[in-house]
Amino acid sequence: SIITMNRIGALASKAARRLSFDSSSVSKDKDTSSSTGLPNQKNVGILALEVYTPSTFVSQESLEEHYGVSKGRYTIGLGQDGMAICGDCEDVNSLALTVVQSLLDK
Repeated sequence: SIITMNRIGALASKAARRLSFDSSSVSKDKDTSSSTGLPNQKNVGILALEVYTPSTFVSQESLEEHYGVSKGRYTIGLGQDGMAICGDCEDVNSLALTVVQSLLDK
């Protein structure tokens, strides 16, 4: 929809502004990389990480019963108590945008 596309565009613009290179803050006497002409970057690598898990989940014991597998196959064998699932109003794009929004708010 148009509203979603406008929201995605706004997020992309905000991210681009944050990541853009501000050449006015770099003085001429700083050491620069010979190939790019940009100052040596100090914050290189992973600077932040965000994880989103859907709040809806299915009990692994219920899945064991439903599929007729041996008791403990998922809970003991895999060490899981529950499996998070996306509702009908969530998809991979909404999950990704939720994470991006949270990172940009920090």
